[in-house]
Amino acid sequence: MNKLSKYNYFIPEGNRVIYFNGISNEVFSLSQQEHEKMQSLLKEPDEFERKYPSVFARFLNWGFIVPEDKDEVKYLLLRNKEAVFSDKNYMLVINPTLECNFGCWYCYEEHPQGRMSGEVMERILKHIKYMVEQERITALSLSWFGGEPLLYFDEIVYPISLHGKKICEEAGIPFFNSITTNASLITPDMAEKMGEINLFDFQITFDGDKKRHDKIRNEHGKPSFERIIKNINVLLARFENVNITVRINYDNRTLEICDLREIFERINTKYRKRVHIDFQRVWQTSPQQEGENAQLKFWFDMCCDLGYNQQGILPAFSIGLTHKCYTDRLYHCELNYDGKVYRCTARGYDDKYVMGELTEEGIIRWDVDKMSSRYGRATFENETCLACRYLPLCMGPCSQKMEENNWSDSRGVCYLNFVEAAPEQVIVGYYRNKMKYLTEKNVQTLDKSEK
Repeated sequence: MNKLSKYNYFIPEGNRVIYFNGISNEVFSLSQQEHEKMQSLLKEPDEFERKYPSVFARFLNWGFIVPEDKDEVKYLLLRNKEAVFSDKNYMLVINPTLECNFGCWYCYEEHPQGRMSGEVMERILKHIKYMVEQERITALSLSWFGGEPLLYFDEIVYPISLHGKKICEEAGIPFFNSITTNASLITPDMAEKMGEINLFDFQITFDGDKKRHDKIRNEHGKPSFERIIKNINVLLARFENVNITVRINYDNRTLEICDLREIFERINTKYRKRVHIDFQRVWQTSPQQEGENAQLKFWFDMCCDLGYNQQGILPAFSIGLTHKCYTDRLYHCELNYDGKVYRCTARGYDDKYVMGELTEEGIIRWDVDKMSSRYGRATFENETCLACRYLPLCMGPCSQKMEENNWSDSRGVCYLNFVEAAPEQVIVGYYRNKMKYLTEKNVQTLDKSEK
């Protein structure tokens, strides 16, 4: 006996219907006529198997049809636990300082003066060595945050990265390096050193077109838009393995009054496949109307047309998720410039968020009670999430939000309450990207083959 998957999605797109399964991530499309016939077959899976065994076998293999006794939620729970506890790719976020050369009005951080001391740096070097040699991590991913981390590139970012790269090379494991930066301080000499330490992944923010951006993101009134655009193109041209996420912070006016083509058309065409445009609403604002944000979709579609590496219009939903946020993984840590240990980069650095202590030996002593509360269950182990048809695209709220909600219920922090486009748009984008890729590779798909 068989049944339909709980996580099948059938989405009209032009004169076709996209078929997507949230467990297997298989996607294709059928014509309207084929769709109507297929829907009648799917209503009776066993009769479908009897009449068309070879086609039925495809749908069973793709996960649209599953055995009667299969529990798809338990499968998602297993996949989540594997990602949270078994993935030993260690992501170490480091704040060299909380100082910043900009003063953006919406920043949730205070910016006390001070940089990481030599003593804290020494503990971090020991910590990296300990994690590689004793914890046997499978890869090290450094992620520089702040404040503006490039304020102390030579003093902190470069030497710690060089040490991490060397330790990983000696152990024969991969080393990755990324940074969240306003990119205004990058110089040719700094870019050269970035290559030496494999610093090839960047998140760089704009606050709209040139006029609006320079009003918000400036250094004591000195504009930054042109410098940042120039540095993005320099990095992409200099290193073929550089990938950049261009984050567009927006409120209710940005998408309406700004000509974002001033950003999109200024990045060299030949580099755009290595650039992802990420639209993020400023956290202090909320949409003025419910439902789809037409302006957001307009700019997202333009990015797709201009050749950018776009995966989905909504950062809250994605294909192939195993957990909500990088902070939900056990092998993740954030070390502040003062040596205090945190888990989440989206909150301030108040002592109430401290999760452990970095010892002189470079070992983190975690607060067991706080860690047990945070990781003792999956973020979607609640009635609302488990009943939601979008669970594979969401995997629930992040552990930080569930902690703040006392794990009582996810309804108050459900992403469906805040999104400005339907989750189905993520599937449509995934389908378009796949079809584009297969077309470029000249691969025959179910869309083109005989049914």
